[in-house]
Amino acid sequence: MLVRDVMTHQFATLETTDTLQYALVQFAKTKQHILPVVQETGQLVGILPKNRLIEALADGRSVDSYIEVLVNYEPYSLQPTETIPDVRQKLLRLKIGHAPVLNEQQQPIGIMSTTEILAAYNQILERMESELELMFHHLNFGLFSVDLRGQMISMNHFVQKLLGWPDDYFHFGELPQDAPLVEVVQSVLNERQSLTVRLTINQHSLFAKGHPLYDQHDELIGAMIVLEDVTQLEQTAKELHFSKEWEHKLRTVVELAYDGLILVNEQFQITMVNDGFCQLFNVTERDVLNQNITTLFPELQVEESIQKGVRLQNVPTLIKEKQSLITILPIHDGDHFVGAICKITYQGLTQLQKAIQKVNQLEQQVTYYEQELTEMKGTKYTFAHIIGESESMQKMKREAYAVAQSRSTVLLLGESGTGKELFAHAIHASSKQTGAFIQINCAAIPGELLEAELFGYAEGAFTGAKKGGKKGKFELAQNGTLFLDEIGDMPYPLQTKLLRVLQEKEFEPLGSHQTIQLDTKIIAATNRDLPSLIQQGKFREDLYYRLHIMPIHIPPLRERMEDLPSIVEEIIRDLNRSGFRIQGITHPALARLLTYDWPGNVRELYNMLERAANLTTIHAEYYIDLHHLPEQVTPAQQDMPIHNRYEATKREAERATIIQALREANGNKARASRLLGISRTWLYNQIQQFHIEEREYLD
Repeated sequence: MLVRDVMTHQFATLETTDTLQYALVQFAKTKQHILPVVQETGQLVGILPKNRLIEALADGRSVDSYIEVLVNYEPYSLQPTETIPDVRQKLLRLKIGHAPVLNEQQQPIGIMSTTEILAAYNQILERMESELELMFHHLNFGLFSVDLRGQMISMNHFVQKLLGWPDDYFHFGELPQDAPLVEVVQSVLNERQSLTVRLTINQHSLFAKGHPLYDQHDELIGAMIVLEDVTQLEQTAKELHFSKEWEHKLRTVVELAYDGLILVNEQFQITMVNDGFCQLFNVTERDVLNQNITTLFPELQVEESIQKGVRLQNVPTLIKEKQSLITILPIHDGDHFVGAICKITYQGLTQLQKAIQKVNQLEQQVTYYEQELTEMKGTKYTFAHIIGESESMQKMKREAYAVAQSRSTVLLLGESGTGKELFAHAIHASSKQTGAFIQINCAAIPGELLEAELFGYAEGAFTGAKKGGKKGKFELAQNGTLFLDEIGDMPYPLQTKLLRVLQEKEFEPLGSHQTIQLDTKIIAATNRDLPSLIQQGKFREDLYYRLHIMPIHIPPLRERMEDLPSIVEEIIRDLNRSGFRIQGITHPALARLLTYDWPGNVRELYNMLERAANLTTIHAEYYIDLHHLPEQVTPAQQDMPIHNRYEATKREAERATIIQALREANGNKARASRLLGISRTWLYNQIQQFHIEEREYLD
């Protein structure tokens, strides 16, 4: 959206010979805070701000005097073709709220203000909401939301058709008294956790998935319920005479809509396949039943995913020259692995990808403008930025959210790169603190300077002290949050003074006798073993217990590998926001990441993916693949025999796929690369790596 689309077109102009009385009358006719001052030719001379006119009248200047002495002759002006985000940044940087808009002849044609900018953002959001509403009502599953009282807020047409509700039902605001639905909603609101239940309503067999809804301050505001109709699949299950074990597996399967489907048991033996899978791989059920899936289909990499207990969903890969999406769902009976489902989507994938891209584009645009608006309000990171649905991570987020509601001191513990700083930001954002978030790294500042940085100093406190003194981090964080990062590296003498501040809630700047009362939430973080430092005499035991009021242990990435796929997805989105054009990560690359121990945790993962993203730009490749990952991402040494056997089988399959594509393309490498969905440069590299000769694909 451009300036010309939202600027004020109706405005009055003044000349330098106009009187204050005349200018006052013109301001009374408009809501603008400036009026352009022009020459006889209509070109801009300057602007008259309303506040200058009012100040002049208040100082006793005659209403019959001319405005020329009040005019700002060097105003900042805008062009009608400038974009709204650019203009907003300029006005904020210059700290002005209004500016005239000029044409090529330097004549004013409009006035732009922050009011028009906010109106433009609202207009953009309204348009996007309209588009999203259209998509909302054309989803192939039911979706409705309720507030904290269980009152209906929204509902799509699928729900109405599925449950036979009238079109205007939700306007009454009452949740239908079908007991199962009420129980789902109440469970989500009470437990504040997502859940999935199977229920029957109006002779429809449904999966109801409930999710809590939070606002930007992480306050619970309601619940979203997704309804998936699996009546037909359930009927099919009843007609099949499987054992109880297979019935259990099949009921897990009905959660997935699939093209190709294969099931394996705890020994990774294939126990069931469907027609879609057999057609994709050109096999029969008799060919594959009771065979090892890693031996027959190494490219699926099911074993690697299951060994880590990680669920993969819609990961792109190339299978039999078809772009496909793989979903791997481990099945557990209590704590024991009993099998897995592998789903391969390859039919109608082009249409699916276009729909996904459209939704992603809309989400990115909405996110951008929401960020712009929240930036105006000065908000920070929230718990929504902390990715992870594992049990350990959910526990950490619940504890962090709880302590954010009080003034208690928080101690964040965890290895380097686990996200302690992100937790600190989220706690502050969810707290009721009205002041700033101030951060200091206790390991990055020399001990002799750290005290002055923390407590500030008065003028003349020491040689080289800044004239007028300087406020310390504690004072800057008044009514806000002070984040003491790497607290384990704080010099021992300074720990004594910090302990006194935490106990007495007051301090004195260096060289000053003024006592400042402290009203600040303290968050400390370290990757050091504080009890061990206490035994070594490097950390005060009393300070440790003062900080240890609410310890939060953030788990390392290797202990929550089930979160890795969603973290990878979020990192790729973040990289794209910084200028990359990555569409995703391939299934082989993601499977390889699951075999790594991640000593550097999420920070190491981010750096590794950013390196890979840079490598994709060399040959215009849009997916992060195996060859983009560094050498250290290799399976553990004890798994090497299995890995070597798997790699050999996999390489044979890749080589055969490339030869088949070259045959169909009659040796035309550009066409073969398009069939394979890879770049021509990468195809040449593969031909050389696999030592493929022309006689193998040309008659």
